[in-house]
Amino acid sequence: MTTQSRPPMAVGMIGHGAIGRAVAKAIAEGHAGNVVLKSILCRDVKKHRENNASSPVANRYFTDDPEVFYQTPFDLAVEAAGQEALREHGCRVLDSGRHLFITSIGALTEDAFFGRLVESSGKTGARIFLISGALPAADWMGAAALSGGCSAAITQAKPAASWLGTPAAEMVDLAGLKNPACFFDGTAREAASRFPKSSNITAMLALATAGLENTRVKLVADPTTSEMHTVIEFRSRVGNLRVEWNGVPSETNPKTSQDVPFTVIKALRNLTGTVCYGL
Repeated sequence: MTTQSRPPMAVGMIGHGAIGRAVAKAIAEGHAGNVVLKSILCRDVKKHRENNASSPVANRYFTDDPEVFYQTPFDLAVEAAGQEALREHGCRVLDSGRHLFITSIGALTEDAFFGRLVESSGKTGARIFLISGALPAADWMGAAALSGGCSAAITQAKPAASWLGTPAAEMVDLAGLKNPACFFDGTAREAASRFPKSSNITAMLALATAGLENTRVKLVADPTTSEMHTVIEFRSRVGNLRVEWNGVPSETNPKTSQDVPFTVIKALRNLTGTVCYGL
């Protein structure tokens, strides 16, 4: 729910891949709250303009020049381009006084980098929003974790093809798998940093609950399914939770799931609406 009594919030997008395209489309169609799209920073303007030939409204916002992007007046930047893009642009966004939505949560496993973001935010008053992405129940678990003494564990199983192009390909024979294979068992800090395109969800769980060192992660390649199967076991002093769900891989980027853009859209609606749901 939005209100038109306030001026719309101006948004700049960093990235126009599987997540960015869906979010930009929702903004353009008026489904993302009281927001307007001002600029889209991408790596290849020509490619995106050709792929979006039928969308002249979106096309005029594309730029691959950071200086042009930052000269555009906007209030909030949505990072949807991966951990390297966040490292490149995160502090600059905050230093310019703009709020920042982060989808590449795994980059925050680097304490020094996370500290620089917080420092930049403190200087300008700009706010940092960590998008829950494919993690369900983040609101309840984050609240329950405040009671102290919580523990969290997650097993993240994806189709073997979803792990192609990641370090998993060096750890297990993805093409030759016949049965599910666990190729990683460690902490959320290790998982999110070693698998930056595939396991941001583990960092989000850890940061919201038990911490990066105390959240246990298992990563599984499963050749028997076309869905992403994830199980979370969370325990706290005020309640315990077991969540199990199947997600659908993105058609354009199987390393991520189709639900991630909708969490960005929901966050935009919450930020600009009269009523905020699920805070």
